[in-house]
Amino acid sequence: FWEVLMIDSGSLREVLVIEEAIETRNSVGEVVQAGWKELGRRRASVEQTSMAEAQQFQQTNATASFSVIMRYFAPLEPGMRLRWESRGNRLLYVSSVIERNNREEHEVYAEERT
Repeated sequence: FWEVLMIDSGSLREVLVIEEAIETRNSVGEVVQAGWKELGRRRASVEQTSMAEAQQFQQTNATASFSVIMRYFAPLEPGMRLRWESRGNRLLYVSSVIERNNREEHEVYAEERT
């Protein structure tokens, strides 16, 4: 049998704003990003899983990866971003979304790029 583990509400200490890109076409018909639109907010547990640095064009770029646990949010998908409101609006870009416990919660993997 399957053991169902529920989210401990006390672990959801961070506030995330879920946003999707607004796309439009420019004068030559190319799709361009025009901004971001808020879809909703969730309390979440956020843990950093790794950090990597790369040298490109004499500039150091860092990427931090995070694991995020939150209550289920139907429209959440890769390509969206999470604005980490409780941490100074840091931006986490969603790379994968896993539904857990029969749509009770999401486990999200996201990256912060600097």
